[in-house]
Amino acid sequence: MTFHVCVDVGGTFTDLFALETPSGRVVTFKAPTTAKVIIDGKRGAITVDLRDNPDCVDGGVNLSETCATAAGRIGVFYNLDPGVPHNQGSADRITVLLRDGCIVGRPRYPVGTSNATMGINDRLMNAVQCSFTQLGEPYGLAEGGTEFGAFMGVVSGVDGRRGTPRDYINMVFFGLSGGPGNHGHHGWLTYEAPNGGGVLKLDSIEIDEAMYPILVEGRNMARDTMGAGRWNGAPSTEGAYQSLSGDMTVAYCSDGDVNAARGVLGGQAGEPVINRKESRNGHMDTLPAFHIEMCKPGETMHFRSCAGGGYGRPDRRDPDRVARDVNRRWLSVERAEAVYKVALGLASNGIDYVVDAARTAALRADVSA
Repeated sequence: MTFHVCVDVGGTFTDLFALETPSGRVVTFKAPTTAKVIIDGKRGAITVDLRDNPDCVDGGVNLSETCATAAGRIGVFYNLDPGVPHNQGSADRITVLLRDGCIVGRPRYPVGTSNATMGINDRLMNAVQCSFTQLGEPYGLAEGGTEFGAFMGVVSGVDGRRGTPRDYINMVFFGLSGGPGNHGHHGWLTYEAPNGGGVLKLDSIEIDEAMYPILVEGRNMARDTMGAGRWNGAPSTEGAYQSLSGDMTVAYCSDGDVNAARGVLGGQAGEPVINRKESRNGHMDTLPAFHIEMCKPGETMHFRSCAGGGYGRPDRRDPDRVARDVNRRWLSVERAEAVYKVALGLASNGIDYVVDAARTAALRADVSA
């Protein structure tokens, strides 16, 4: 049997692709990404058709042929049993169709591909992995969070705390975006992005502070940010950091400031990226997605990563799991009732929350009616 399933994860990517030309003009454009997945069960083969996508654009966001092929296959592998080996034999069962001159195809010189491993690459993997949800439960995944906000910025400056001034520069990993929900599983907290797929770990705050003149004011999971679903997308990571020695430059490019990771099969989208700077008088400015910011002493960079999308309707989530999310402080009591239709009350210890079974049943009965 052959299934024709496709999902369009397009939209306005002005948050992701804002290019500055040599003349200083900033150009923004749309780049909807579409993937058509055809499953041939008799042959044991899957075809990912990427030919119905926009032409290459000026700038480095175009995918190389290798990245486009790999992204199509990775989106499929995310849906297969993990016991299937990721080797040439299994990869050969996945055919990826590309066309010349396509933003997710075969570029021709002088088209740039310097950003081919992220950006549209992540969006393409999301498109392929989400397409399987059109088969219904238990197939497919929601969209995973995207990457490279101020939480993964390149920081640089001069460390003058130990006598002789020393230049420093490094890319920090203070936060990572949340993974997608899928049938039976919640999103991975340190997912990072579709092209990383949960292989990265967060920086040790203590080591970063020992090596560089940086103070990390805090890092935690942001409340009410996860993509709500029967199985949640992972919540955002939020935090803040500042320089302890003179001016600090923070360079980053983030995806997900406008188009956050979407949910599937009734699941909701996760919350988007936020990059902000707090001035010495407490004023907060929201920063662009592609940006280089100078932080002076007393100024603080604030970040929130992209949360993962949810899988399935949130009012079908196990109420005890909802209570656990509230007790972790990942979810508010108000959102538990409004979105998951779970009523909670204080436990006998006056601290934790427990499910009010009668009120929860009434709330969910109203939804089903």
